[in-house]
Amino acid sequence: MRRTKRTYRPYRTGKRRNMKPRLFIALAATLGVGLAGYLAICTALTDTPAAPPAERISLSAPAGISGVSFEAPPKASPASGTQPDKRALRQESYIVDFDAIPLEYTRLPFYIPENSLLYAEFSQSRPDLDPEAVVWMVNAFVHVPFYSEIQVNYSPNPLLITPAFRLPYDFAPTALVPVNHDDCPHLATPETVAAFREMRYSARAAGFNLSVVSGHRTSQRQLRLWNNGGRRDGRIARPYHSEHQTGRALDFWGPGGRGLMDSNSPVGRWAAANAHHYGFIVRYRAEATHITGYIYEPWHFTYVGLEISLYMHNNNILSLEEFVGRNPDLR
Repeated sequence: MRRTKRTYRPYRTGKRRNMKPRLFIALAATLGVGLAGYLAICTALTDTPAAPPAERISLSAPAGISGVSFEAPPKASPASGTQPDKRALRQESYIVDFDAIPLEYTRLPFYIPENSLLYAEFSQSRPDLDPEAVVWMVNAFVHVPFYSEIQVNYSPNPLLITPAFRLPYDFAPTALVPVNHDDCPHLATPETVAAFREMRYSARAAGFNLSVVSGHRTSQRQLRLWNNGGRRDGRIARPYHSEHQTGRALDFWGPGGRGLMDSNSPVGRWAAANAHHYGFIVRYRAEATHITGYIYEPWHFTYVGLEISLYMHNNNILSLEEFVGRNPDLR
């Protein structure tokens, strides 16, 4: 029997693919991403960061406030492209030799080294003042014309509000309560109301009656008073420059509710002599009109707290400007 030769062919499942090119591509991509990240980190560490954009400041008053010329906010730095503050340039254009400053200034506990140039300029213009007066007046910004160089008091409980220090445009007291009773239209801060009620109780025991004619005011109310002649007679502050907006200022009626309280009336004399026992001060005294910028107001009492009112009384400090000038951290 003839045998035939059989040829065996292996079973082929498919063509085997070559994976080497794909591995090389994946490896190259991984190395590329890593290199790009490394270069980015090096660039961030070596390059100087760009200056932040200058803050946009609006010179217009808040909505609802018009008819009064508001001051411009502080100028930006020269790097922002706007005109720099002249006072800042004046400070930078001089080299202050602190060794040449008299010890009468530097030894004062309320001396501020940053104000050295201002002290020197003011003392030259007012040689009649002693070093203490020069320093506290500059600290309280009463050495410049009223409403000329205005600062913003950002304290949540601002103590000093003057022609030189105004409230922020978004300021509002944390709380307001009626002065006398629930239907009383006059409001003040809770601390002011509590002190007033205690003072009124003592006044009644002495045979006098204290009645409030004005308490907290909104900026719109303050603007109406300013436009209705207040700017001319020196009795009304600009909006955001009034203590009434803080809720700590009270105006008292005179005897029988006839006009504002007079210093010559018995109740006016009693209030002025005893207010410091309850945390109040006569804010605008006759002896301090050149400091405060306002006429004598024997009816205007400001709550500053018992500690400050007693300190001012015991040390014969007649204005809040002088107290803050001697205690600038309490502004």
